[in-house]
Amino acid sequence: MTDYKTMGSLSNKLLAFISTAPIHDSNYDIAVALIKNYKKLKGMSIGEMAELCYVSTASISRFSRFLGFDNFKEFKYYLEQEFSLKDDYSRQFYAVLCNDEKMAIAMYRDELIENIYSTISPENMEIIPDVIHAIHNSSKVVYFSHHFLWDIGRFFQGKMILMGKYVEQYLAYDAQVESAQSLGKDSMAIVCTVGGSYISRYSKIWDTITASGCKILVITQNLSNAYLNNADYVLRCGLSNRDDIGKYSAMMMTDFLIMSYLKEYS
Repeated sequence: MTDYKTMGSLSNKLLAFISTAPIHDSNYDIAVALIKNYKKLKGMSIGEMAELCYVSTASISRFSRFLGFDNFKEFKYYLEQEFSLKDDYSRQFYAVLCNDEKMAIAMYRDELIENIYSTISPENMEIIPDVIHAIHNSSKVVYFSHHFLWDIGRFFQGKMILMGKYVEQYLAYDAQVESAQSLGKDSMAIVCTVGGSYISRYSKIWDTITASGCKILVITQNLSNAYLNNADYVLRCGLSNRDDIGKYSAMMMTDFLIMSYLKEYS
């Protein structure tokens, strides 16, 4: 199963639209109704969904196409995919959390500390000056990611523009493909993927990036990924993503890039 049209769960796609829609029109109203009743949607027919949103079935079909799906059937396909917090937290951690919350938090803390020390390793600190120099000298910088890492990208965008450097980032798959196609030899791509799955999951985007001849920075924990042979720079964001802690070290690595850029160029 590929998730290229949603780049994650359909709920995330709906939330992204609701949070960024400049106009609160009928599509916005449908999205809000669907997200507020998201747990009830699986198994619903198009008629039941239309009734839930107080619109016609034709409106639901149009909304499906508006979100980038070919039709309602494809919308339903992505709706039926399973995304659960069970994928974020191990059974062991959940058991400890339920039986001894203080111990669970202590375990979580120790894992975070280990990741922090790995992220501020001498190897990373040695590479960062070259990375920010490449960012500064690139005519176009594009940040590629998915899921939670979108939010890190937004944070990076917001801080970098305050220092006069525009970093592009797009949430939708088609827009990410288009931005990858726009890269050239004087551009830079930043790919943030804690476990390395972005590169293999969205291979069309990665192949387009590497074919462009641009500079490539990958922020990841998965140094064994063979795709990284095509990257100019690799920054390791911690050692473990156990119980979903990798996102914190990815954020920390991004913060170091911002601080280093501030020191050198702002």
